[in-house]
Amino acid sequence: MIEVGFTMAVMLGLMFLRVPVFLAIGLAAGAFALAYAPILRGDVLAQTFLRGLDNQAFSAIAYFFAAGAIMNAGGMSTRLLELARALIAHVRGGLAHANITASVIFAGISGSAVADAAAVGSVMIPAMEKDGYSPAYAAAVTASSATIGLMIPPSIPMVVFALFTPADVTDLFIAGILPGLLMGLFLLVASILLALRRGYAAHEWQGLGRIWRALRSSFLALMMPLLVIAGMLTGVATVNEIGALAAIYAMLVSMLVYRDVPVAELVQALAVAARDAAKILIIIAASGAFVWISARVGLSLEMAAGITDLALGPTALLALIAVLLLLLGMVLEPVTLLVVIAPVIAPVAILAGVDVVQLGVVFILASAIGLVTPPVGVLLFVTSAQARVPLTLVVRESLVFLAALLLLLAAVVAWPMLTLGLGSLLG
Repeated sequence: MIEVGFTMAVMLGLMFLRVPVFLAIGLAAGAFALAYAPILRGDVLAQTFLRGLDNQAFSAIAYFFAAGAIMNAGGMSTRLLELARALIAHVRGGLAHANITASVIFAGISGSAVADAAAVGSVMIPAMEKDGYSPAYAAAVTASSATIGLMIPPSIPMVVFALFTPADVTDLFIAGILPGLLMGLFLLVASILLALRRGYAAHEWQGLGRIWRALRSSFLALMMPLLVIAGMLTGVATVNEIGALAAIYAMLVSMLVYRDVPVAELVQALAVAARDAAKILIIIAASGAFVWISARVGLSLEMAAGITDLALGPTALLALIAVLLLLLGMVLEPVTLLVVIAPVIAPVAILAGVDVVQLGVVFILASAIGLVTPPVGVLLFVTSAQARVPLTLVVRESLVFLAALLLLLAAVVAWPMLTLGLGSLLG
């Protein structure tokens, strides 16, 4: 336990000094090797890095990144945003509600919260400012709703969680649908209450014709998340194959149907997707060393013994894990949190009677909340830069939405059927 604590302290210290995450994990593992040489030799350390990527399922991460990047490069994203505005922009505070609705739609496409924030924020933040909303509020709505991108399938963090635990990625995808929709609902309720309190404007209702035109224009874009979900439910394809098909579908629709993505922009989008996927994969490779260390020193066994002494039931243990994840999520990004913590905690939680799928949803939701929680709060930084306002103002405006997400996390911990019910219904 002391060895792992030493490694964690080195890793967090390096991250605090803004050392790249993969390098911080690698250097921490190297420090462990030097301090505890009899346990871990240098050649074994190198092998753990390679073994960290020894799984073909990692290619799904690159495929889903590519699908999202292609859609954001062309008119597919613009059409989806117009659909969201047509559906709900006519009610009081409608543009804020449309922002959240758009994030729900985008969540089923890219699987990345940062990509969703960049795509939605680039259009909705200027539109909200023009409509009289404060830039800080527009940024807060965009950041908070972008967290849905981690929950609704295809979710890249869910793929990562499944690779480091016994959870099946298809089961996780199905389990994430209802909590993801509830994230949108809880945020919409918060947005509506703020709109009523602050007296935000309502746009004129333009009739069902606008909705029909927007739906017809965005139909092919909407089909992609539906095809992903259908592929999972029917079991006709693996997650790798579904990811590849999603990327090919986005490419064909953008280039042959909408014809709004030139070859040069396609190449640029694929380059961005490759870069983003590489960032995650190199973190996963580096985390292989930490996972090996945890197994070598018997960390899971020690934790299991400690939890047995506490005599906690599954729900109480899951609540304790959720609190731990919220604290760690304040300083660790979701992928880092998943690859470092999940392999250690999952065996202990499963042994205590926690369903691994419910555990995965709690992991994803807690890490998503971390994206809008200072001091790291990646989404807060992204949207405050888009809106050109101080981070402190965005944090202040996001507190109501943060409270809504925390309330949902408590509900997910307390009621397993919120995560397991849909899977049970589908058999």
